[in-house]
Amino acid sequence: MYTSKKIFLGLPLFFLCCLSGKAQADADQKRQALKQLIDARNFAFNAQSATSNKGRTIQLSPGYGLTIGNDSIQVDLPYYGRAYATTYPPDNNMGIQFGSRNYTYQSDTSKKGEWEITIKPKDETVSVIYLSVSSTGYCTVRVNSKDRDPIAYYGTVADHRDR
Repeated sequence: MYTSKKIFLGLPLFFLCCLSGKAQADADQKRQALKQLIDARNFAFNAQSATSNKGRTIQLSPGYGLTIGNDSIQVDLPYYGRAYATTYPPDNNMGIQFGSRNYTYQSDTSKKGEWEITIKPKDETVSVIYLSVSSTGYCTVRVNSKDRDPIAYYGTVADHRDR
């Protein structure tokens, strides 16, 4: 016969197992949604912080990021670092801002189920953009330019319509 102590101890374990199964199903569903966005080249990166080449981290206001469409890329990121040779825009905005339809896009999946994406714009001063996307939607973006120090951004990936 079961004693009340065994039943009392068994019930919390049962509920914990049920909750764990639901959390795993939610994580799998989120990963599949991310996979569809990345495979379709239809997603946005929402930047939350920027880290300069010297290690200084700056929290960013909402609105900065990059959007990747099926045939275009739109980048609007602030820049904190050293520029070696640049032409100053009339509005003194020294951020990384451009739109392009002329770029290469390569996506690879790691053993951990994460994505490594390489974007190479062909007509910009930015030489390459690396995105490391986790299965939970967090992302690190590294930008290398021809005339500036590298910079990294941290944030999340979502559907481009949610940006």
